Amino acid sequence: MDLPRRPRVVTIASLAALGSMLLAVACARSVNDGEVNGPALISDEAGAVPVLACVDTMCPAPFATCPGDKGPCKTNLKTDVDHCGACGAPCPKAPDPAAKNGSYVCSDGVCRLACAPLTADCNGNTADGCETSTVMDPQNCGFCGNKCKEGELCWLGACGCPNGLTQCGIECKDLSSDDKNCSACGKLCEAPADSNDPRWICGPNVTPANTKWTCAAAECTLQCKPPYGDCNKNFCGDGCEIDLSSDPLNCGACGKKCESWQSCVNGTCLCPQGTVLCDDECVDIDKDANNCGGCGKKCPGPRTVTPGKPPVGGGPSCENGECKYVCFPGFADCDGRLSNGCEAKLDSDQNNCGACGTLCDVGAGQPCVAGKCLTKPCEDGPVITK
Repeated sequence: MDLPRRPRVVTIASLAALGSMLLAVACARSVNDGEVNGPALISDEAGAVPVLACVDTMCPAPFATCPGDKGPCKTNLKTDVDHCGACGAPCPKAPDPAAKNGSYVCSDGVCRLACAPLTADCNGNTADGCETSTVMDPQNCGFCGNKCKEGELCWLGACGCPNGLTQCGIECKDLSSDDKNCSACGKLCEAPADSNDPRWICGPNVTPANTKWTCAAAECTLQCKPPYGDCNKNFCGDGCEIDLSSDPLNCGACGKKCESWQSCVNGTCLCPQGTVLCDDECVDIDKDANNCGGCGKKCPGPRTVTPGKPPVGGGPSCENGECKYVCFPGFADCDGRLSNGCEAKLDSDQNNCGACGTLCDVGAGQPCVAGKCLTKPCEDGPVITK
């Protein structure tokens, strides 16, 4: 015998009525004088099931509200060096003796000594900081505990001299080009004492202009001294007659000619095409915020870091020779004032949570965490049963 269909219709109607009630509650949620009244009707992540959510004021780990914070849940206890693991638990700061060659960071809620490059805390004693220089310590070469062989030096963090270099005392030298170690350790490159030595190629004791005895290919010979060059191939006549650092016809090398709009500076042709020389520096006036559209035309607005002031979330930029102001990811210029840059930090700003103008319930202490106003399920919310 078939069951009557009337109860099923009633159930569907009841659910429909409940849905209307939930929608009415959501519609009744309004903002009066900056305060939010009533719970919010939101959807789950799939956007399919509407549920009631209320304001939550309890910070989710690892966030906390610490003294001095400008709003709730601003401090990350896992990474904040002033509140590491707990509010009011700062990490040591320089010039703390324990921070020698390093500094303290907060990692996963614990203060740890972070060593500067090529240094390490090999004795495990933070009292003397990062005491070991791994760049030259044969007992800790490159990293703690890496011992070099007996008599082998530690050079730039590696045991022994690299290919092409030879150990001379406590240093690695290139015997093919080192004037103090030419072809052998300790062998100086200098003018031959014997005037009949065939290396006097221009005659006994004749040293042409702008030349010097130089070690090249492991042999000591007369060469042009930097930055000069023998561009007319008259070495014994006028020596090395061209200054390769400033000659636009021989810039950096004989025959290397700069373009008409370039100058030769320190052996390099400046400026590249598309750039302009501004105060001895080549700049692209289409992109340089300090010379936007022309030399000295500085774009307005605060820079990323200003001594004595907190960093701002953006900086001035130049696009096609016109000044603009660009916000970094996670920041926005919500008040429209260029003087304070991109002042809104969207991941934690209660008045601009996730986007400009998205308000959390500031009066109730609702924090903005990860760009969302913190909520929780309502304790006395309706229960929908099947």
